[in-house]
Amino acid sequence: MNHARFLIVGASGYVGSHLRAALGREFSIATYNRTPISGGVHFDPVTMRLSGTILRGAHGLTHAFLLYGMSNIDECARNPELAHEINVGSLKRVIDDLVAAGVVPVFASSDAVFDGSRGMWTEEDAVNPVLTYGRHKARGEQYLNQKSCPWLIVRLAKVVSTAPGSVDMLGDWMTQLETGTPIRCAYDQVFSPVDVDDVVRALIRLSEGSFSGIYHVCGPEPVTRLELLKMLVDEVHKYRDVSAQIVPCSIRDFDFAEPRPLNTSMSPRKLYAGLGGGFDDMSVVCARAAAQRYAR
Repeated sequence: MNHARFLIVGASGYVGSHLRAALGREFSIATYNRTPISGGVHFDPVTMRLSGTILRGAHGLTHAFLLYGMSNIDECARNPELAHEINVGSLKRVIDDLVAAGVVPVFASSDAVFDGSRGMWTEEDAVNPVLTYGRHKARGEQYLNQKSCPWLIVRLAKVVSTAPGSVDMLGDWMTQLETGTPIRCAYDQVFSPVDVDDVVRALIRLSEGSFSGIYHVCGPEPVTRLELLKMLVDEVHKYRDVSAQIVPCSIRDFDFAEPRPLNTSMSPRKLYAGLGGGFDDMSVVCARAAAQRYAR
């Protein structure tokens, strides 16, 4: 780690908690807002300033991971003003405080900045979000892009975990398979899901190296939700005799507050080249998730 010091804004969240576990308390300061964490520092980005708290005086920080925000897509659509204040207004103030203190911002953006009209988006492609949440992420990117100091933007795909008991897409699906619950799954939405452990390793490597700019942090291959579910079912069958009740459907059949983009798969070529290697594909991730949950 070269004794670098990292700030994690939003360490109580899904990616933030895994990142904090990997970095450890010796190398990181972790903040939370509504969900307290052991050894964490309370920080509400909407009502508080980093310049008046963590960044006051000598701090020794080099990078700050900005992992907080209102991330529920439908909640952002239903409460756009509140979501904007959290995801854009407070973010700008956080970025300003970090830049003034000489700390490199590492902003977690999203594949939601793309409109879904095609796939395998690259970092050079123009963004055109169709979701309120995606528009907020795009505005955060635009604001950071205007800064002349070093910065990183990491666009995250759907993040999953192989750890037993994880509350995420793979974990939810396995629970539904065990209970015989029908699973409605879209055959026409394409994305590039990624293991959270790979995400954490990428964030650390990017911040420790001389990296700057935009990087797509995602899995190596685009898949549909239905394809991913079938991969997982095949792996679960190696351990459990489950009766999968899969109901294929269109993503348009779901009653969302805003229609979801059809194809937000991203190209990870730039990231993999910079890191000198790629991530596991979803067949390997599904195999690991099933083994972690069922193998004895």
